[in-house]
Amino acid sequence: MSRDSSPRRAVVFVSLATASSLLGDQMLYAVLPSYYGELGLQPYQVGILLSANRIVRLLSNHVAERACHLWAPGHLLALSLIIGGSLNAVYGLFAAFPILLGARILWGICWSFIRQIGMMTVVDHAAQQHLGRYMGYYAGISRMGSISGNLLGAMAHDLIGFTATLLIFAAASLLMVPLGPAACNMSRRESDRPPQVHSRQRANKALLLCGFVSGSVGQGLLASTLGAVIATRQPDGIDFHGVSLGVATLTGLLLSSRWLTDLAAPLFGMSIDRWGPRWTATVYFVVGALALVLASISAGVAGLVLSVLLFYACAAGIGIVLHSMAGSGGPRQIARYVTASDLGSAVGPNLGWLVLQAGVAVHGVFLIGASFYVVAGVVAGSAIASNILSTEKEVK
Repeated sequence: MSRDSSPRRAVVFVSLATASSLLGDQMLYAVLPSYYGELGLQPYQVGILLSANRIVRLLSNHVAERACHLWAPGHLLALSLIIGGSLNAVYGLFAAFPILLGARILWGICWSFIRQIGMMTVVDHAAQQHLGRYMGYYAGISRMGSISGNLLGAMAHDLIGFTATLLIFAAASLLMVPLGPAACNMSRRESDRPPQVHSRQRANKALLLCGFVSGSVGQGLLASTLGAVIATRQPDGIDFHGVSLGVATLTGLLLSSRWLTDLAAPLFGMSIDRWGPRWTATVYFVVGALALVLASISAGVAGLVLSVLLFYACAAGIGIVLHSMAGSGGPRQIARYVTASDLGSAVGPNLGWLVLQAGVAVHGVFLIGASFYVVAGVVAGSAIASNILSTEKEVK
């Protein structure tokens, strides 16, 4: 058995546990907007339910980071996975809005712990020169839970019903719980990032800005307005080789592509290890900005689709770069970075719809996102990597 087999196994285990925890949550995003009437919910309640878990994380991310200093991360991860998995059953068995709201808030807290401990497990088991690759494995495997929840959850809902699907997802999530603490308890590498130094390090402000931009543009601004953009440009949908694709279907396919690009996360991680975070972050932000500019000037659907696909590929690469940078700074920096990203994903939709409400042409949404990416690219190239790398040299 190779020397690195235990670290790799730990990363795979915690990634699979994380992926299974996302099944029910991601199914709600795919199903609830069209099924809420059968549950007796109002449209505004759907918005609250799908955003409550993100809003609470602005506080719970820091709670999770501090809790890991007081209690064993493996125990906290197991508890979070158990509660998170059980909440799938709550979604399926109870239709009362207050119960569902409480479950969504509790899930947001659980996800703070799962993500915090998952990322630190990767950092603890990865050598510095392979951190990007290992973080790529974590992101790629974890994102399989999002894809399964979106696609399999929607298909199973149509075949066997809402409640039955969520109960199956609850069982699947609970079966994978032991993998989380098992990963935390596996032997770790001799880390070249001493935790006692980095846990007290102040989060790099440039990293927080780039995290905010990453969350606000990809997860917020574009994801929330893409349907409106397509409806404006192609209100009757498109005809693809004799198959008619409506606006909703085309939007869904494009949005799901962001999860599919994450499956290439290990390749993005390898690029970080080879060329360094400064270069890769700058390239991904700049190319992503160019993709959004092309999307804004594309007259046809084909150009729009290709531009959006290119953007989401860059967004996936950016996510791995920023995850790796945050991880190299220790648990406190991770907590602050993911909070900045969560804040961006909460602000982005509101910004996009304010732009549309103001009567700005739909291509203005893409241009605003491109402007954000340009700023982040400049900041990434000039500040983030140099700050972190200089800190690492001091520690060594």
